[in-house]
Amino acid sequence: MGIKRVVICTGKGGVGKTTISAATALKISEMTKEKTIVASFDIAHNLSDIFGVEIGDKVTQVSDYLYVIEPDPDNYIHQYTDRAFSLAKATIYDLAVTRLSPTLKNLVELLVTTENVPISAKQAAFFQIFLDASGHEFSYVFGDFPPTGSAKALLEIPVFFIDELVKKAFTRTTEGALTIAYEGIRRLLNPTKLLDGRSPLGDLFTELREIKARGERLSEILTKYLSLRLVCIPEHAAVMETVRANDDLKHLYCPDVVYMNKIISDEVIADNKFLKEKREEQEQRIKELEEMLPNMKVYKGFLRHREPITVDGLRMFADDLYGNATVEEILGIGPPKKYIEPSEKVLDSPKAVEKKAKS
Repeated sequence: MGIKRVVICTGKGGVGKTTISAATALKISEMTKEKTIVASFDIAHNLSDIFGVEIGDKVTQVSDYLYVIEPDPDNYIHQYTDRAFSLAKATIYDLAVTRLSPTLKNLVELLVTTENVPISAKQAAFFQIFLDASGHEFSYVFGDFPPTGSAKALLEIPVFFIDELVKKAFTRTTEGALTIAYEGIRRLLNPTKLLDGRSPLGDLFTELREIKARGERLSEILTKYLSLRLVCIPEHAAVMETVRANDDLKHLYCPDVVYMNKIISDEVIADNKFLKEKREEQEQRIKELEEMLPNMKVYKGFLRHREPITVDGLRMFADDLYGNATVEEILGIGPPKKYIEPSEKVLDSPKAVEKKAKS
């Protein structure tokens, strides 16, 4: 088994990213009958609320082929940094500099810790570890990302680290130069110490090479399999932020799908004049979005009487959202095919409701 698609949803807070991610993952897991996972990368997790089960920092099965997790980044950053930080400190101590200045040692101990790693970097570390591990177990990976600014940092940190720091700064040439300089300083500061040619610096370089390899695997997975998606609601501020998000993100990975969520459905409007006028306003916002992002596939999610929670509620929401779309169309794999938007009247007919209830 290997990853076939990575789908990441981001957008303004409160637009329904988690619902979209969970419903789409459920739909794909049931259509393909292959193991699928949803991971929440937002600090304010609510997958547990949507599925109605306790999830937390462990992979939890919620249906036949669907698994979910609400990770605590603090529990994963140690896997990513502990050895590197330990070797970095050992390298500094090996120079005997800290013996010359106890204050410097205290400063090193204070600064070189996982507690000082920014939360965005911790999330990015988990993202890398998660994708690296998930490729061996899950075919489809869905990421419920935080609002756009934080999502950009999650995607940007691994790219910056690999492209700017590791690939450009950490090369065989710089490694050799650093080793020579390090050994010179080491001998200068330790004139009476018998040096055997071994130092923590060599082990640190080995660890950095492994971190580099992990980052390159992540970059390869995202380049090959990522579908980056924006979630919006039909309000002016949300539409404009979605357009800006597209501009901000496309230099990293180009978004390819927009979800226009929380559109008031006909069943909710009924004979309510205010809601009818509100729906007309929403249609104008949808038109604005389609005009500003003409090359983006737009899926529409409707507000209905039943809230999209629990597996049954999410299933009905996904059926509404995707209509008769195929797996390839939903995932954006292969040549695009004509999408037939689901009819509200068909979806809300008594027979349709009865059929969904039985399933």
